[in-house]
Amino acid sequence: MKNTFANKISYFILTFIFLIITASFLFSNFDNFSMGSGQQVATVDGTPISVKEYSVALNRQVEFFNQMMGGQGMTQKQMEQMGIKQSVLNGLIQQKLVLNTADQMGIVVSLDEIKNEIKSMSYFKTNGQFDVNLYRNMLQGNGYTPTQFEELVGNDLKQKKLDELFNSTLISENYVNDMTRFKNNQVTVQGVKIGRQSLSPLVSISEKEINDFISKAENQKSLETAYSDNLTKYNKPEEVKARHILISGEDSKSLEKIKAIRSKVTVKNFSEMAKKETQDPSGKANGGDLGWFANGRMVPEFEKVAFGMKKGEISEPVKTQFGYHIILVEDKKAAEIKPLESVKTELAKIEIQKTKAQDLDKLLKSTGEEIQALLAKNDFSSVESISKKVDGQIYKNIDVNQFEQSLTTTSLAPQEADQIFKAKDNTILNFGNPGTIFLVKVIGHKTGAEKTPDELKAEVGNQNQLYSRKVREELIKALNNKAKIVTNSSLM
Repeated sequence: MKNTFANKISYFILTFIFLIITASFLFSNFDNFSMGSGQQVATVDGTPISVKEYSVALNRQVEFFNQMMGGQGMTQKQMEQMGIKQSVLNGLIQQKLVLNTADQMGIVVSLDEIKNEIKSMSYFKTNGQFDVNLYRNMLQGNGYTPTQFEELVGNDLKQKKLDELFNSTLISENYVNDMTRFKNNQVTVQGVKIGRQSLSPLVSISEKEINDFISKAENQKSLETAYSDNLTKYNKPEEVKARHILISGEDSKSLEKIKAIRSKVTVKNFSEMAKKETQDPSGKANGGDLGWFANGRMVPEFEKVAFGMKKGEISEPVKTQFGYHIILVEDKKAAEIKPLESVKTELAKIEIQKTKAQDLDKLLKSTGEEIQALLAKNDFSSVESISKKVDGQIYKNIDVNQFEQSLTTTSLAPQEADQIFKAKDNTILNFGNPGTIFLVKVIGHKTGAEKTPDELKAEVGNQNQLYSRKVREELIKALNNKAKIVTNSSLM
């Protein structure tokens, strides 16, 4: 037991080292193997990614996931579903792109730097001193030679030097002070935004208009198109609302465990049993709740059982690629199909409403005036009621700051933001146009506290990290678009 634990610790230490060191390492004459030799899975601007390099990265990624899953081996299907092979290749391609950029920028790592870096690693020390035998044995036990490890460390140091360029001061304390001041300068507002066409449902249509529209042959095409556009509304598949308890693994031990749980579980205690027993991480929190789902959402074996059950039934153990499940069907909805003929009246009304331009214009004007009067009387609940009828956007007690200048997801034009910050409390501003109601009422102004020196220092660091990460991401994206990348999927 003790040795097993020690071996696991050793494995995780080495895995941690190799996961940190992100590319393709001290005493070079140990052997002459090159990570770049042999067949190539891909080339990046002529730089090869060898089968050996790809295999090492893939095996370590798979081993990492196996350990995360309790030591159970992943199936090929699970690897495909998680996209592990492509993810590993994408990571290696990104590494080559960055390393090629470092080379083009003249970033060089000396042999002394590589040696010093390896000698500083605590994993290879005995009594605080670098132990060459420990170093060689640990590498050999994990399928690496010192030459390969030197190459990996050298590439890692090269990337770190490139990162240092990204992390060099991108923003200043003055910038953060200004940003803080702009963010703290806030105005609380209430408002509403309604598009002209959103008011269509409020335009009255007579029964005669609807019948006349349906009777005309030239309108049949528009009715068919409207029906197709709303097919999910009128053609609903059968749905099941269920919970499940999952025990991972396909061995006899897993089967015995799920059978023991099945003997104890009931409709009443299912949620609590799921929280206690399930090996589905999300199920631990929500009691195995899967919500409503239609066919095609779950794996076939699971769906076949779930849709064949009655409301309130609990299944026997069901085997899928994820392990063994117990399913509780909490509710069911039968499939509902409304043919075009049964909804023609509804669709005709919608289509006619769209054509009533003059009525819409009048309604837009009157609704805007009504909302403005309600805002003046502080009757925001009535404003909300109007907005809900026509699917408008409501802004209730929203803090607008000078830095972001937006109302939640609605960006303000510079002149609109300027008007808001200059306006006095209780002022109603009209940002609408001939096709939109957009009214904003200023509720109050407020200013927050400035940052302390320590907070300022921390914020500068956070912002530099944020911008550095963004610069790196944009660089990799640009390099990826520009690079000539050739892959050989048959070797993956």
